[in-house]
Amino acid sequence: MGSANNCRVCGYDWGEPPWGASGQEPTFWICPCCEVEAGYEDITPVGAKAYRAEWLAKGAPWSDPDEPHDGLTTENRLTHVPPGFE
Repeated sequence: MGSANNCRVCGYDWGEPPWGASGQEPTFWICPCCEVEAGYEDITPVGAKAYRAEWLAKGAPWSDPDEPHDGLTTENRLTHVPPGFE
């Protein structure tokens, strides 16, 4: 199960909350895995799920070639999506 440190779309572990410590202050970081912008496409569960569907339809590519892959499969990473956004 995911935590506040995980991407709301793909479950990537940012290492710190992409929505700030309060969960209400988006950082607008770009996820190196799915390329969602924290605070834009992932504001609501509906938006996060729609973005996820588009990303999965593209084959769930790792988006940032400069960021080392986290070693998880897409299926495993998706188990880390925060509650309410899965």
